[in-house]
Amino acid sequence: MISEVSGKHQPMKNESENLIRLLDLELTQKRTAWKRAATRHRTFRMIGIFSILIILAAIVLALFFLFSQANEERANARPSAASDKAGP
Repeated sequence: MISEVSGKHQPMKNESENLIRLLDLELTQKRTAWKRAATRHRTFRMIGIFSILIILAAIVLALFFLFSQANEERANARPSAASDKAGP
């Protein structure tokens, strides 16, 4: 046991306080690094989701254009076939 008469109680208390401060500082730095990493991951995730949404919108527009073109071609093909039958 440490006796207070020897004068070693005060240095041990200071040592433990310094250790607690150092641990607190280290945990604060780690927490800051974790928050930065979480923000970076969230940014990358949002960029990925936004890119996928843009690609899906482009696919929907391309399909709409293709189906509208096919619809127009089908509509144009019907009257010409009907006029061929009526003529001879």
